[in-house]
Amino acid sequence: MKFKEHFGISGLAMIAVVLGVFMAVLDSSVVNVAIPKMMAVYATDQTTIEWVITAYTLTVGMFTPISGYLSDRFGAKRMYIFALVVFVVGSGLCGAAMSASSLIAFRVIQALGGALLMPISMTILFSLSRPERRGLIMGIWGIAIMFAPAFGPTLSGYIVQNLNFRLIFYLNVPVGIINIFMARAYIPELKPKDAGKFDLPGFLTCVIGFFCLLYALSDAPTSGWTSIEIISLFIAAAISLALFVVLELTSDSPMLELRLFKIRSFLASNIATSMLYIAMMGAMFLLPVFLQNALGFSPMQTGLLTMPGALITAIEMPIGGALFDKFGARPLAMVGLTVMLIPSLLLINLNFNWTYSAILAVYMLRSGGVGLVMMPLRTSGMNSVPVSLVNRASALQNTLSNVASSVGIAILGTVMTTHADFSFASYMQNVSVQSLQKVSAYGLHPSVYGITNSGDMLHLMSVLQQLAFENGIRMAFIIAAVFVVIAFIASMFVGKKQKPSGSIEKHSAVEL
Repeated sequence: MKFKEHFGISGLAMIAVVLGVFMAVLDSSVVNVAIPKMMAVYATDQTTIEWVITAYTLTVGMFTPISGYLSDRFGAKRMYIFALVVFVVGSGLCGAAMSASSLIAFRVIQALGGALLMPISMTILFSLSRPERRGLIMGIWGIAIMFAPAFGPTLSGYIVQNLNFRLIFYLNVPVGIINIFMARAYIPELKPKDAGKFDLPGFLTCVIGFFCLLYALSDAPTSGWTSIEIISLFIAAAISLALFVVLELTSDSPMLELRLFKIRSFLASNIATSMLYIAMMGAMFLLPVFLQNALGFSPMQTGLLTMPGALITAIEMPIGGALFDKFGARPLAMVGLTVMLIPSLLLINLNFNWTYSAILAVYMLRSGGVGLVMMPLRTSGMNSVPVSLVNRASALQNTLSNVASSVGIAILGTVMTTHADFSFASYMQNVSVQSLQKVSAYGLHPSVYGITNSGDMLHLMSVLQQLAFENGIRMAFIIAAVFVVIAFIASMFVGKKQKPSGSIEKHSAVEL
């Protein structure tokens, strides 16, 4: 049986959609490793070069919400190709950037394309695939989302170390051009819908609100959560987003259809997915920090450690999707989140005595849980909305995922640093030779930290800093485990069984 006859979408169209998503997600993960090299090449400081990452994150967060309106107004295929063109042009410009400021500006252009690729690709798949096969289709789509962030740092590490860092941008150009031609040739035309009047007030309040929120979250660990700048940003975000919610709930053609949350399964799946993203992305940020700063791993070694977990996730995604088509989301979500919770609890005991193989085994088990639960939750939520609102549901779901990712990194990163500082201050209140003896009895090896004289207080402080860092990261993993538990509770309210073909829940626009 042909792929299209079985799934409703041709294999080449599927490749065209997945390839674009893979490029966008991959690009968001490859830049981190190249930051030190960029600082040297452009002769700039850490604060400036970090905007290469921040500008991309902010732009994606601000413009993902508009993807639903654009898909309705101009057609999903047309907007997908447009997003690819913008992304490719932005990538080429980033590779050719001659200064840090120009690179930051070009990253904004690149992010404009990236912001549209993921939600519109989901819209295309839901519009073309058979309802009874959507779980498997979304599982294949999910391979790009989960594998790219793990593959990216390894690829970037190799390129930066052995070639030229500009290749991390230039590689998108030929791949993107091929993707554009494939999309034009193999993705069927999807007719525009009645998008209504453009929601300018909603767009402006949304952009301002998400800019202030995401910028505050990204800068708070550096500037301090109680600084005037961060507090002001959070206040501005709260006012803008509150006004945005009021505008969207009263508008006849809102940019984000918040009334979709009246559908219980859609609400439950998005709560569970958001909690999962917070726990997942926060841990993906914390583990490399521990491996490199505490255990002395190189970026390449860190990337290689995450690869087996990424492969497990990639293999499980379509399997989980196929199981969703048969059993629905609830049983898969509960099993997957339980599997994810076990290693999350094990990571609470993470310390400097853990071996490479032990960390690898726990990470692989955690990835197995993610691979089983992620796409069933997302697909269940999308399946519960009216067909006419799939574009808007995709925009809303991806917006929440973007915000949850930023919240997860900010919250868990702050918990780690705050608790580490508190632990170090507590240790320093009772510094003594006995403290050093206690540290040695704890199981640490003084020679690892350069301790050759038990009376050397500087060496003692170094060991205590290491212990404080360990306490901080363990506390962060405790919080991550709490978010997994919340996701488990929310998953109990998602739809139990997949709707058969043609019986997607009916909700009129008026009822919403």
